[in-house]
Amino acid sequence: MGDPGYGWLEKQYATVTAVPDFPAIDARWASAMAAALTAHPPRVLPYGEGERRAIDVYLPTGGSDPPVLVFVHGGYWQRRHRRDVAWIATPWLARGVAVAMPGYPLCPEVSLAALIEDVRTAVGTLWREAPALGLSRRWLVGGHSAGGHLAATLAATDWAARGLPDLRFAGVLPSSGVFELPPLLATSLNVALQLDLAEATRLSALYLAPPRGLRVIAAVGGAESAEFLRQTHGFARRWSQQGAAVAALELPGRNHFTVQDAWAEPDGPLMAIGLGMLVGSA
Repeated sequence: MGDPGYGWLEKQYATVTAVPDFPAIDARWASAMAAALTAHPPRVLPYGEGERRAIDVYLPTGGSDPPVLVFVHGGYWQRRHRRDVAWIATPWLARGVAVAMPGYPLCPEVSLAALIEDVRTAVGTLWREAPALGLSRRWLVGGHSAGGHLAATLAATDWAARGLPDLRFAGVLPSSGVFELPPLLATSLNVALQLDLAEATRLSALYLAPPRGLRVIAAVGGAESAEFLRQTHGFARRWSQQGAAVAALELPGRNHFTVQDAWAEPDGPLMAIGLGMLVGSA
């Protein structure tokens, strides 16, 4: 980013440069990741070829048949790894919730369309293997940033057409989601994504039809850019019109990265909302 050929939209989606203390936040996350992986080594469930085509499954101790948070990592579909957000699992495990984090190959190694299909394959594989893993079928799907887009896309997927007619989610909880992709065509993010307008529109979660009555809370930081605020509120309006039960939630004073911190706050709003969705599905 920072190419002088890019303008206002570049700055709107330049999340790292908008947060001066991001290096300190990233270092804190790295330390928390190492601690989480030591305390809670995941079970790795492959769903295809290559290390990235695998799901990390974190199981709570004690109890059986736990509900599941499926959490999809962000990174603008071109950065990050599922292990980077391992620290999010810790407080959910303490509440008796299993956490599944699907990995996926990144753009431009694969196209965004292929990446989305990989994430769908991951979730379908996990659904089929849930009984063997001791998991319930009470699932919440969430994710941050690009992961918010992927979470919404998973929720709107026609699973019956994929041979899984009973796959449904108790709720959807995307944070700082990028639901509408055409604005990214005017940014350097598209160097790796390689989208044209037709494909960006087709792959936008905003334009998908969610299951009627699906419960969705779309969170965004009050200190995020105007575009991230617009993305979340526009998504909530559009999906409400399509029959989902959607609300937008602004987290006051949070930037793009401290919103992700909220996922690991035991007494925070995302935990309360997520647990409420899971309990309500029983």
